Amino acid sequence: MSAPRRAFMFLVIAQLLWAGNFIVGRAFAADIAPLTLSFWRWTVAFVCLLPFAGPALIREWPLYRPVIWKMILLALLSVTSFNTLLYFGLQTTGATNAALLNSMIPVIIITLSFLCYGERIRLIQILGITVSFCGVLVLITRGDFENLLGLTLNSGDFLVLGAVVSWAFYSLWLRWKPEGVSLFSFVLLSIGIGDSVLGLIYFSGVFEAAPLELTLNNILAVFYASVPVSILAFTCWNIGVRQVGASLAGQFIHLLPVFASVMAIVLLGETPEFYHGAGAILIGLGVWFSVRKKRRAIEVEPV
Repeated sequence: MSAPRRAFMFLVIAQLLWAGNFIVGRAFAADIAPLTLSFWRWTVAFVCLLPFAGPALIREWPLYRPVIWKMILLALLSVTSFNTLLYFGLQTTGATNAALLNSMIPVIIITLSFLCYGERIRLIQILGITVSFCGVLVLITRGDFENLLGLTLNSGDFLVLGAVVSWAFYSLWLRWKPEGVSLFSFVLLSIGIGDSVLGLIYFSGVFEAAPLELTLNNILAVFYASVPVSILAFTCWNIGVRQVGASLAGQFIHLLPVFASVMAIVLLGETPEFYHGAGAILIGLGVWFSVRKKRRAIEVEPV
């Protein structure tokens, strides 16, 4: 398998695992508070990763020290902010609004790449974004675009928007990762910094968060959010972004609602509809347009 295709595979896996996180969040919304889930998922992830990545982090610490403030910012944007803001936002906004805002990430990444680094926006990228975004709209409006007229913004929408912007900046600034450090030491450092901030918020009582009730289902939910979502997906995303760049990697985010819809049908018993297939086809075409035309321009970096 060629390096670009391997990078695309990692990006697809990341979206598949993150889609499962939406299913877990929906299924356990009444059982686990947003801040509680966010803190404990990253705590478990840190403990699981520490034995494997801890020695590398200690060995590579001199490479991180000169850019530690940049590493702190990346951790705050990803571990601390994104999922926490998303979980809180979903308490007061509908899934339709949240999905629409989340689908803006690729557009924001490309725009920020142009504004911050002068990266040229290709016509084929605009076409790919447009087609895949239309697919997202088909999914979240259930094939009836008149449903968009009923959307209204509230505090939850602004929280979700904050999460979206946070992740866009994180993806853009992943280029700050120091040369010569291992991926897992980078992930461990990010989790350690970000979860420390979450812990201060969680235990200080600034935001009310109920303790985690140790039932079997809750433990399994936290484990899934910790290992597959927080470690594996986080690692796959970092590999993909490092190899193909934030602008192209951002196109794969449009796959998330497709995977989430299929999982909801299979795991939550939701009924499949015609618009599910139509939306999936449009999103797939949009990503394919972007990937097909950019392949020759990709410069692969060693991980």
